[in-house]
Amino acid sequence: MRTNSLRLSGFLIFVGILSCFALDSLNDIVVGKTYHMILTTGDELEGVVDSKTDSSLILESNGTPYTFIKNLIIEYKLVANSAQNYSLPDTTVGKNFVSYEDVQKKPVTGQKLEVHIKDGSVFTGNLISIDDENIKLNINNSTVPVAQSIVDKITMLAAQKIDSSASIKAQAPVLPDTLIVKNLETDEYGIAKANIVLVGKILSENNNTLSFQTLTGAKADFSFDQIAQIFRHSAESTATDSIKLYAQPLICPQGMILINVPPGKAGRPYFKTCIDKYEFPNLAGSIPQVNVAFDDAQKLCEKQGKRLCTSQEWQWACSGIEGYAYSYGWTFDKQACNTNGNSIEPSGNRNHCTGKFGVFDMVGNVFEWVKAADNNPAAMGGPLSKCQTIATGGGGDPKPQTGLRCCKSN
Repeated sequence: MRTNSLRLSGFLIFVGILSCFALDSLNDIVVGKTYHMILTTGDELEGVVDSKTDSSLILESNGTPYTFIKNLIIEYKLVANSAQNYSLPDTTVGKNFVSYEDVQKKPVTGQKLEVHIKDGSVFTGNLISIDDENIKLNINNSTVPVAQSIVDKITMLAAQKIDSSASIKAQAPVLPDTLIVKNLETDEYGIAKANIVLVGKILSENNNTLSFQTLTGAKADFSFDQIAQIFRHSAESTATDSIKLYAQPLICPQGMILINVPPGKAGRPYFKTCIDKYEFPNLAGSIPQVNVAFDDAQKLCEKQGKRLCTSQEWQWACSGIEGYAYSYGWTFDKQACNTNGNSIEPSGNRNHCTGKFGVFDMVGNVFEWVKAADNNPAAMGGPLSKCQTIATGGGGDPKPQTGLRCCKSN
């Protein structure tokens, strides 16, 4: 306990230094307007403020939403009201506003477009196809269909020659990870002081602890019962690259649960996928099927019109936007799920072995085949594992304790 207190004291000094330069309040920032912001990390972002609370905000920059706390903001400048950015025709060379119908009349495959959604969001990509229901864009080599019903206006962008070195500089900055740690100190009345905000990078984590390094280079390990919340932004800890972004409705078949990845809010596009409520064969009270090879697991899902989940989808279904270590929370509970690696229980046998979305047995019972980021076989879940634990597939051979769970998306 004394060691942790010393570590936290050091971090308090670090956070105090940050707060001297950070923003005191978000009161003057207006939702829906465009701001240029300078962060304590040295990054600069410009975009529309999508929403805010007393302590954080979401800034949508070039179609990508960034969430960060006010302590990260050193300076901000109002640029324009976001509604004014597209309410009038743009007369600059190579840029014109057109309707959905205009693009549909004369579609030019490969044409770079900015598709403005009615809620203010913008998708930028190259035209793949367009019909009465959807316009499909190539965004970062992913096919993103946007429903015609939510499209407001479309901007035609002129093709530009981009220098390779310049394109690297133009990439959106990678924001640091943020760790909210419970404060062990109390005030004169015995009330716990405000949680400590640490900004930096998650170095590693296991079933019990997380190793963190601040922007100043200070390192410390925290048990998950010390952590109030985690915001993962760094390239190493953000694992959503292979999940496609859809701006159209997704209806899940019976026995599957809709997962918003991360959990979206009404009125704006978000990542979506359907996942089986139980381990295959997805029936409450049945014994999960094991000794299934990776290739056979894929075929079992395909027969149902589904597919194996990706490791990213599986993790989000388990941990949610909070990044829980276990589907039921931060702290390991031996009784919540089946942690006995020598036995397999019926699906849904333990009521508390479920997450915020209602998916059962993700960190207990049997391991489950998933597709890793490189499309190779991997396994997640099983006894004593965390939501973020990914085991190598060992060539995809059948294993006594490995089963599967299926996913489905647009």
